[in-house]
Amino acid sequence: MTHVTRTLAAMALIVAASTSSAQAESCVTKAGSATGVTRGFAEYESLLIIRQVTGNWPFETDRIGKPSYTCKQDGALWTCRAVAKVCKG
Repeated sequence: MTHVTRTLAAMALIVAASTSSAQAESCVTKAGSATGVTRGFAEYESLLIIRQVTGNWPFETDRIGKPSYTCKQDGALWTCRAVAKVCKG
């Protein structure tokens, strides 16, 4: 392996490492909570909170992962908490 080839290979590794760390840094986990008459509506609204606080409302400009929900019924109402990963770009 020549010096130039080794240098190019090392530069490629540095670029790959910095790209993957930049991608990891551009993702955050966000949570939102909402109450609704039905469980489905409470889930929808809790995800909407995440979209609003991350600047993804009314248009989704970032990648939002599949949310996980934790819901509880209190009488006639449901309260749900959504947690999702939001990645820039």
